[in-house]
Amino acid sequence: MMRLNWTRLCATAALCALVACGTSTTTTADDTVDAIDDATGADTAAVDAIDAAADATSVSPLTWPVGKDGPFACGLRILQITYKLPGNFGERTIPLFVWYPATQAVGEHPSYLGAFDDPNSWLDAPLAPSVYAGGYPLLVHSHGFEGFAGNSAAFMCHIASHGWVALAPEHVGNTLIDTPTPLPLLNWLHRPLDISAALDWAKAPPTSDPLAGHLDLKHVGMSGHSFGTYTVWASAGATFDTAKIAADCKNNRWPDCTPELIAAFSGKLSDDRPLTFINLAGDGSDLLPPSGKNAVKRTVLQMNGTLNDSGETGLFKDVTGVDLTWVDVEGGCHQLYGLGNTINGGPECKVLDDQAGFALVKPWFLAWLRYQVLADRTAEVTGIVTGTTSVSPLVKFQHKAPQ
Repeated sequence: MMRLNWTRLCATAALCALVACGTSTTTTADDTVDAIDDATGADTAAVDAIDAAADATSVSPLTWPVGKDGPFACGLRILQITYKLPGNFGERTIPLFVWYPATQAVGEHPSYLGAFDDPNSWLDAPLAPSVYAGGYPLLVHSHGFEGFAGNSAAFMCHIASHGWVALAPEHVGNTLIDTPTPLPLLNWLHRPLDISAALDWAKAPPTSDPLAGHLDLKHVGMSGHSFGTYTVWASAGATFDTAKIAADCKNNRWPDCTPELIAAFSGKLSDDRPLTFINLAGDGSDLLPPSGKNAVKRTVLQMNGTLNDSGETGLFKDVTGVDLTWVDVEGGCHQLYGLGNTINGGPECKVLDDQAGFALVKPWFLAWLRYQVLADRTAEVTGIVTGTTSVSPLVKFQHKAPQ
């Protein structure tokens, strides 16, 4: 298959619909540099990068500017994980994409689905030691409808460069190359379970894995793009309208309805490990009404664009029981949070180019994670998250506490 640069046109028109509080401690600069030397054979380029990012006496990742990439390169590994579904639904095997801080930008770039080249990630690049005493903080991410795990890799790489590990399960059965029409109801069950399976892997990787014993399951966040926002709300604890599911089954919305499958949505599909949740350009799903979303007890960041409406407009008004922050980017289109703002949008999306769009989202994305997951209260992060510091006049902020 011909490879395309992922900042150019997508392979098919279907992609148009691509529809983590705690404390943190850091190590000293000498400890980090020594560890990198030991791990890489005195990789002077990596050491210089650390020194350039930190002051002369300490490595403090909470002082690194959130809008700029951190000192690490972005490594990527692609694994396979298998887990058992509830009830009689058998086992499921899916790819798990793992972005991580690397000491060197070496190796090959990945090509997602063999078609979308990622210039920012480096396959199997050497792992950098964690700059956090508790291990690498984690983000788990859910891609969109007919998407793929690397759809929002720009943001996965941004946080990896700041010392985080990002996990993205690929939702097999709902990617660009394997989504049937209509989408089976079982897929709605798969998505939040894929997220929990990814975090289960992070809790206990094989002992031979270089990340084993170094992933910090006490400091976890979650994000999702487009239909991935459904995964976010479900994982966060939103409750399902099972009566609607049953009614839609009678109306032949899905081809695979069974009483056991309908009942599964009354079970526990949420995961208690993420401390905060980020929704990127999506309102979740009609299976999770506002009353169901009000069951969520964690903080939620909803990011949108003024040239995209996937139902988010009514969400801020209708969801009243959640600590909800709303960020709207002027000129933002659906892929502002994915492949790039200009991808698959109309001419109006070309006004805000891809890199300029990413530059508006990256500081918010990382600031939110550092504030909510790592209890970062530095001036820059606090100003952004509370709306007292504006990233840009193009970024509008609203917040409401649970009522």
